[in-house]
Amino acid sequence: MNNINVNIFQMKSKPHGTERFNEFVGTSENGPSFVAIGWPEIGDLTSVSKDEIRERLEKKYNYQGQQLATYLGAVNAFVNTMKKDDLVLISNHLDQVFVFQVGNYQYIEELDNDVDGMCHQREAELLIILNKADLNSELQELLRNRGTITQFKYPYERSGLKKWLEDPDEKPDVYLNELVNKALGVLEKELLSEDSMTRVTAAAEILRYAKED
Repeated sequence: MNNINVNIFQMKSKPHGTERFNEFVGTSENGPSFVAIGWPEIGDLTSVSKDEIRERLEKKYNYQGQQLATYLGAVNAFVNTMKKDDLVLISNHLDQVFVFQVGNYQYIEELDNDVDGMCHQREAELLIILNKADLNSELQELLRNRGTITQFKYPYERSGLKKWLEDPDEKPDVYLNELVNKALGVLEKELLSEDSMTRVTAAAEILRYAKED
């Protein structure tokens, strides 16, 4: 990949409070990969300035002070700061990090409601899945951010991603298979959980994997 002027962001996978991780990753059933943020019902943000986004958030959600500043920063980062071909990192509860390369901002009108809540999207190509422990300290620091979206404060070269994304010898299929096997092992343990919802979720994920495989 061309790393000139590439920015890196961490994102969470719960736009408008709903976990969408599996939808972000994409399968044959739910379409191609994408990433999204919440804040529905503030309209199409294509070519909308930061000041206009602020006004819409104030009007719709009655945000003020630090809350307004925080959420304005998140929405503006996704819409205006993030650019086509930038990288987005999303981690899951298995300490895996999914590295996506994103496209342009797009507004999905039919999802602009309080139920779906993810009308602000970018198409995304999943480049690689990494183990969080293998990332350098700067990227691990980025992933510890609790905000919806946070930009990496260092240049791309400082991220250490080059060895995986630009050197084919560093990302063999066997490594991905190792991560998949580790994930399945965790799900197998969750089948023994005392919590019924955890057991059901784990069983559903294993069945979905078996069906796709």
